Amino acid sequence: MTLDSSEKLGAARTPDGDGTGPGGAADAAAPPPAPRRETAAGIFFRKPLAVFFLAVLAGMVLIALLGPVFGGDPVATGNPSMQPPSSEHLLGTDHLGRDYLARVLHGGRTSLFVGFSVAALCMTLGVVIGSLAGFYGGIIDIVLVKIIEFFQAIPGLVLALVAAAILGANVMVIIAILALTMWTGVARIMRAEAARIAQLGYVESSRSAGFPRWRILASDVLPNAMPPVIVTTTMTVGTAILVESGLAYLGIGDANRPTWGSLLNDAQPYLNSAWWLALFPGLCIFLVVLSVNLLGDALNDALNPTIGRVK
Repeated sequence: MTLDSSEKLGAARTPDGDGTGPGGAADAAAPPPAPRRETAAGIFFRKPLAVFFLAVLAGMVLIALLGPVFGGDPVATGNPSMQPPSSEHLLGTDHLGRDYLARVLHGGRTSLFVGFSVAALCMTLGVVIGSLAGFYGGIIDIVLVKIIEFFQAIPGLVLALVAAAILGANVMVIIAILALTMWTGVARIMRAEAARIAQLGYVESSRSAGFPRWRILASDVLPNAMPPVIVTTTMTVGTAILVESGLAYLGIGDANRPTWGSLLNDAQPYLNSAWWLALFPGLCIFLVVLSVNLLGDALNDALNPTIGRVK
């Protein structure tokens, strides 16, 4: 006896039927669900150390910005000189009777301003010159690489000394000097990334479709080349603060605006008798540089596409 069409359909739907039931071959051959990819922010915030130092850096920036509100006048000299930290002066006073908390806070504003300004200028110069060199190649690449090598060969300390003697040692001159001698590292990384991405298939497809080269550079190359540039720029903040502090320690700094480096320079004659004069600005420099370097490492892990993000 043969089965009619309804009976055949019912048999096909049984658990042990020909493929659509729970135990069928179709279920066995079905692909597993695609793994969920973790975002860059998710990778970054899974690192407790990075989150902690991000909070430290943000707190120091906020305190430095609000320094004039809480720190008072950094040049007022009506207090007893060389007083250790106390309830009246939380970080003590210096040899002229100036409140040291106010000077550290105002010095932080200048040092952080120098660090972030230098990083922004380095990123701007490096991205523009490096992307043009790597994407266009040819004679443009040769000329721009020679320019990069020229600035890379300039000794920053000598340039700072000459510029300070000619233009005066003010904050804007120091920022310009540091940016001129530090942007080459960003440019080299940007050039390498732009040259690599320019050879990929989707860029070749855009060229074949007739899109202008400037549009391909802006929409396809730059966004995908930025992650390592962002990491390098983050590191530049700490390097700029260290170099500026070193220059100020040597006396090459703006005498009208205290920085952490100039405070260390002023503390040299009193290292044996007034420990707080060198401790607090040195600790601030250490925390900021450590924070930006650890944040750079965490950003590298989060933004690097070669690191697995599958959960």
